[in-house]
This record gives sequence, C-alpha cells and structure tokens, in this order.
Amino acid sequence: MEKILEIANRYAQGKKEVEERRAGWLEHYKDVREHLATIATFLNEKAGYKPGFFVDVNHAYNEEINGTCAKMPSLSFRSGDMPLNISFKNANGERKEYTEEGFHIVFTPTITGQILVMMQPHYSSATEQRPEYEQIAVVDDPAQLTNDIVDQLIARGMEGAFYSSFTGMVALQQKELEESQKQQYRPTPIGFKRYESTEKVQ
Repeated sequence: MEKILEIANRYAQGKKEVEERRAGWLEHYKDVREHLATIATFLNEKAGYKPGFFVDVNHAYNEEINGTCAKMPSLSFRSGDMPLNISFKNANGERKEYTEEGFHIVFTPTITGQILVMMQPHYSSATEQRPEYEQIAVVDDPAQLTNDIVDQLIARGMEGAFYSSFTGMVALQQKELEESQKQQYRPTPIGFKRYESTEKVQ
C-alpha cells in the first residue's frame, strides 16, 4: 500500500513542479522580452542589411471559443521580409514581385511549463507552404534563460535561418560539401609496435 501511495503522490509533486515552472515563466518572460528587444535594437542600428528585427508577445489561442490564455505567453524574435528583387510583368503591364518571409525564433511554454525554443526558417512568397519549425532547445527551468543563454540561442537560430535564406543557400551547399568530404576521408589506422620506452623493465 505504501508503494501505491508513493506513486499516487507523484501526481501532486508533478503538478507542483509544473505550476512552479509556469509561474517562473510568467515572472521571467518579461526579462527575456526586454533582452530580445535590446538585441533587435542593436541589430536594427548596426546590421549591414536591415530587413528589421522585432519582438512579439503571443498568447495561446483556442479556436473553439476564440479565447486566449494569458498564463502561457510566448515570445517571438523575428526578422522582416526581404525582397527577392525578382519581378514578372505581362503584356497588360501587370507586375508580380516576390519576397522572402523573415525567420522567427520563438520561446514558447509547453503544457508542462518547460520552454520550447524553435526557429521557423525563411520561405519565399512564391511557395504556398510554410516550412516546419525546427527545434533549437528545450529549457526545463525558465530561470535558466539568462541573457548569455538567450544570446546563444538567438545566434544558433539565426545561423540556421541564414542557411534557409536565398542569401545563404550557396553557403549551405558549400558547408554540406565540406561535411560530406570529411566523412568520406577515413584514414586507415597504422599498426604500431613499441620500439623504445622510458619505462624501466625489471
């Protein structure tokens, strides 16, 4: 019976931990948002190309009742759209231009109170389907999201986003080629026999 009670009590402990993580995110996400805004401002001022960098706060949404959940805010660090500088024109003078949608790096709470960090790559308005989000990290405790950790996650997400952009596709191909060449080169180990040693033999 005691073993059964111990297992049953795990529900209470698990619920307590989920509530603590959720409360921690509600308290801590404002600091993360402020730091993301600092990054966006820095990039908007210093970056050579400025599609614009923005920070959004989103709330979980229920379509059935058209309602939101204020207890589970998520943050999105995103870039603005980039023109592809390609336009089409027909005989009537009508024009069609395409752009590349900006990337999104999101910090979103899960039902367990963990924070899922994901990146949505760039995609062109010429394609109809948005690419799937790619997971960057799962953060167990919101307090772990220090400014340094947030910087690392944004850098990792932006590097992945760069390779999904038309500006970085060639670099991705070169990177993949280098990786495949490294894998193809597998040196054969040479056998060695001890010839001399500093070990004194008795």
